[in-house]
Amino acid sequence: MTAAVGLALPAGAHAAEVAFSIPDQPRELALLVLARQAGISLGFAPGARCDGRAGVSGRMSVDAALGRLLAGSACVARRPDARTVVIRPAPVAPASTSRPAPAPAAHPAEADLAELVVTADKTEQLLSQSASGLTAVGGAELARAGVADVRDLSLLAAGVTVTNLGPGRDKVILRGLSDGPLTGHTQSTVGLYLGDLRLTDNAPDPDLPLADVARVEVLRGPQGSLYGAGSIGGVLHIVPNAPDPSARAGSLSATLSATAHSAGSYELQGIFNQPFGDGDGAVRAVAWSEQSGGTIDDVGRGLKDVDRTRRVGVRATLLWRVAPDFDLDAVVMEQNIDTRDAHYADPAVGTLSRSSTIAQPHDNDFVAGALGARWSPSWGRLTLSLGALDHDVGTTYDATAAPMALVPAGARPRSFTDRNEIRALVAEGRAASAGPGRFQWKAGLFAAFGNQTLEGRLTTVEGPTGYEEARRDRLREAAAFGEVSYDLTPTLTATAGGRLFQSRLHTWSEVSLGAPVRTFRGSTRYNGFAPRFVLAYRPWPNVTLYAQAAEGYRTPGFNTSGPADQVFSETGGAQPLRRYAGDELWSYEAGGRWRSPALGLALRLAAFRADWTDIQADILLPSGLPFTANLGDGSSRGIEAEATWRRGPFEVAGNVVWQEPELRYPEAGLPARADTGLPGVPKLSYAASAAYNRPLAATWDLELRATFAYVGRSRLAFDAVTAPVMGGYGDLRLSAALSGTDLTARIFADNLLNRRGDTLAFGNPFLLRTTTLATPQRPRTVGVTLTRQF
Repeated sequence: MTAAVGLALPAGAHAAEVAFSIPDQPRELALLVLARQAGISLGFAPGARCDGRAGVSGRMSVDAALGRLLAGSACVARRPDARTVVIRPAPVAPASTSRPAPAPAAHPAEADLAELVVTADKTEQLLSQSASGLTAVGGAELARAGVADVRDLSLLAAGVTVTNLGPGRDKVILRGLSDGPLTGHTQSTVGLYLGDLRLTDNAPDPDLPLADVARVEVLRGPQGSLYGAGSIGGVLHIVPNAPDPSARAGSLSATLSATAHSAGSYELQGIFNQPFGDGDGAVRAVAWSEQSGGTIDDVGRGLKDVDRTRRVGVRATLLWRVAPDFDLDAVVMEQNIDTRDAHYADPAVGTLSRSSTIAQPHDNDFVAGALGARWSPSWGRLTLSLGALDHDVGTTYDATAAPMALVPAGARPRSFTDRNEIRALVAEGRAASAGPGRFQWKAGLFAAFGNQTLEGRLTTVEGPTGYEEARRDRLREAAAFGEVSYDLTPTLTATAGGRLFQSRLHTWSEVSLGAPVRTFRGSTRYNGFAPRFVLAYRPWPNVTLYAQAAEGYRTPGFNTSGPADQVFSETGGAQPLRRYAGDELWSYEAGGRWRSPALGLALRLAAFRADWTDIQADILLPSGLPFTANLGDGSSRGIEAEATWRRGPFEVAGNVVWQEPELRYPEAGLPARADTGLPGVPKLSYAASAAYNRPLAATWDLELRATFAYVGRSRLAFDAVTAPVMGGYGDLRLSAALSGTDLTARIFADNLLNRRGDTLAFGNPFLLRTTTLATPQRPRTVGVTLTRQF
């Protein structure tokens, strides 16, 4: 019997008409095209099998277009909110009824039962079909789990590690591929993207909040073939909610929290969506203002809670549908992070205390914008993007322990200020095939222009400036990339591709100590080819098995910092090297995904091994100043698993990773120790959560949630001197949320057991070799969040 299309809609949702142009094609692909043209989120619930072909053209409402595409199928559409469509199996109609009864309204949690459509590999596909170590989490699930920024993603995704230097200072690490917590001249190991915009290359994470996002995709393993340098460990892809051309909407939320041994904290956030042009476009904006109370006391200056942080930002996005198959979009964003003082403690003084002579503030100012054009003809999809950013990072350290070689004779060191400004312009054009066929392809061109200014200055108690360096880096990158896929059989697909790249770096540096003492100019060029091979086997609709091999890389550079008598090796030998080499990583992975609608179970399992050559890492000279070393060759191998079980009102989820990162062949001249491994990477980490959701009335739902995450032990750095043990702690979180039609109230408790585990951070570089420092977990925090939809 033919199933009718059922729609459960919020009142007035999506009444505006949209111009659709969806040629006849397999029905599931046509639904993905509809979601893209309508600017909505679409997913498939377990068991949804929308076989057959469909297409639709003309101006109509989203609901009318869905009705035409699903007519005659065994699927229905559900709308849990105005921006989300869930494709579900059609209910079985009673034999005595000629027309099926209307389906009940969608449950608020129903959208997260749906299967996400992911784009991290630069094509659209269902998550269950991904032949890679990919985890995708929808925006609603992030909100319910209390995941507000990247550092909390380990609660939902296996193998994600984030350093804890503080907001705007952290590095993201995937699968144990760590080059340490210091942020110097090395490129990132993980590429951070907001849509098509590359957020960072060799600077810390700008720490944008996960506000108003459709989903976050964690793509593990080297992505050199599609993303190039700076993605040797993987890619973190944040997909913001697109502007909605069909309805005005928005929300306001406020959070108040109290932390043990701390001043209070607050968060304010507002979202607004405004259509224009009779359903042809929309503008969407989100703004946030936050203050996190400090937890560290400075007994040397007699101050409490010195490390307060403020974060203020805004993001605005415009979408204009020029034609049914042609979209233009633009995004601009700005964020300022100001931390009044450093987060580290001295255990000899107290668990949450230290003694300093000066304040050690940090600021991270990020401004970016991007333009995009997307054309979807019948043969595929063409995407053009152009992005620009200005990223300023500044940190001050207490340098009273710095060596006398960094100050003029008779002077005493006081503070060291490190400034880093990055300006970049990035452009990419790519095309991909679409529709049915055994042969699929994607190809593109990439170019980037970056200028980086670094300034380090040491001041003295007496006033004269001590050590000072001014450095300028100019980086130019160009690449051509592509992949082809071919169905060897109906169930077996082979994919091969790669990236042909070239980069040029020009460096100028001047070091002075009252007068210039050392000047350097140098240039280097790096080119090559980064391949990727994948074999995917799909014996049943709900099972995907795969094996893949891929290469990642980072470009070479120059060391220039150090006191006046610093010696650099030109062709190997003693560290530091004047020119450090580019590093390369080959990753081998086998894994699988299984979804069982009958059991309510989704499972992902992967085994991996990475061989890392000429590992780049930022480490410290005896003076406390950073330099980049090629540490030698290392590897990381391990197993990771993620599982989710949902049945009725219950949900249980968890992830675990066991890994064994090691530095197998250390470079001569480095004081390595045998048990260090790769820094900050525990052999074992895991997280587990349980949730219970039940309706309290016709329009109200209650959700109770508990989460526990464990981080195993690791060492801070590679060398024998700066490698204290850290980790070995857990974090228990509880929350309860009451949700209605347009109002949600959530109470929460983080670090309920009030653990004080030492997290991955280095504190003060001038004390690291002489003093044992720690950066403890944030103490127990309780709070409440109110969100109002309108």
